[in-house]
Amino acid sequence: MKISRSEYIVTILEFLIKKGPSSKYAISKGAAIPYPTVLRKLPEMAEGHMVQKVGVGKRGAEIYVATPKGTLITYFAGRVRASELFMALPSIMRHVPLSLEELPVVKDPFGFIMGELPFKLSQVEDMRVEEAVSILGVILIWRHDEWYHEIGKENLKRLLSWAENYRILRYLVAGTISPLEKMNEQAKRLSELAEDFLAEMDECAGR
Repeated sequence: MKISRSEYIVTILEFLIKKGPSSKYAISKGAAIPYPTVLRKLPEMAEGHMVQKVGVGKRGAEIYVATPKGTLITYFAGRVRASELFMALPSIMRHVPLSLEELPVVKDPFGFIMGELPFKLSQVEDMRVEEAVSILGVILIWRHDEWYHEIGKENLKRLLSWAENYRILRYLVAGTISPLEKMNEQAKRLSELAEDFLAEMDECAGR
């Protein structure tokens, strides 16, 4: 049976998320995809910001990682679990130079989640990196019980024993605190506006 273009892409992304930074040959062998296909697909995926080249390995082999956008595509395709997402994020995010202030979910959390998020999820392939990182942070909190239970405390301790892993994962989780607080403030304001509008409706209806 012929494999579709999107299936090749998601299979490559799944391999990179689960196995980490890899060469073209490692991707071909590990994901069971013909080497010429990997050679053809990786430049397309890099142009679409689904993978990025992060260095050169042994014998000059180019090393690739999944990007936040590529990670979301794979997650919403049902190919990786939240626990696998959490474990993979340090190696993915260390190549993403962003500050919390740049994330849409931090700037306007209620507007992003209620207004932009549904549209962004339907247009994942057009998503900007800061939008993808915002959504990854939301997923970590939303699916916390799932991934924490699957990973277990001992595995979490081992993962966080590396200072860089701790810094990156703490950055992602801490990045949701301010948005949640802002959402609470925005929700209260919307509640007040709703009360005012109800009063105006009652007045207009003579009740």
